Amino acid sequence: MVRRTILTGLLVGICGMMTCVFADEPPPKQEKEKSELAKIMNEIDKSYKAVEEISGYYKYSDNDWKVIAESSANIAKLTKIIISKFSRPDDQKYQDLNKTLLTESEKMHEIVSHKGEQGALEDAQWQVRRLRQACALCHKHLGIHLYPQLYPGKKEELHPGQNEIPAPKETSIPKDW
Repeated sequence: MVRRTILTGLLVGICGMMTCVFADEPPPKQEKEKSELAKIMNEIDKSYKAVEEISGYYKYSDNDWKVIAESSANIAKLTKIIISKFSRPDDQKYQDLNKTLLTESEKMHEIVSHKGEQGALEDAQWQVRRLRQACALCHKHLGIHLYPQLYPGKKEELHPGQNEIPAPKETSIPKDW
């Protein structure tokens, strides 16, 4: 009787394990497919961050100038695609901001041709700030928060695992500052 119970238990256990092993695996979580515009904007962001990373240097090497040239050319190329493929005729400000981004990236590419001249480094650093400003203005116009954790009340935009950072309390600084 004991042997029969052990044998039955063992048989049920093996059958249970076999069903788990040969069962269809659940499909892996599929990430949201990004739109073509989002992919292009991601590439622009990568190029911008490459330039921004070296923008604090006090002296640029030939490799740094190469990064600036490639990044600015890439931003200009991608911005032209956005202007032609994803235009919004009903939103003139969006169109103007995209043209501003294109102009600023072309200016940055032009600065690389003057890299041996005095003040070229400062001009390149200035253009990085102009690119940042163009991006920030467009994102503000579209209501896209790059760092949603800095904006309380936008919990649906937080990345998994991030906590909302509360806004700082207003200090007693005089209003005329």
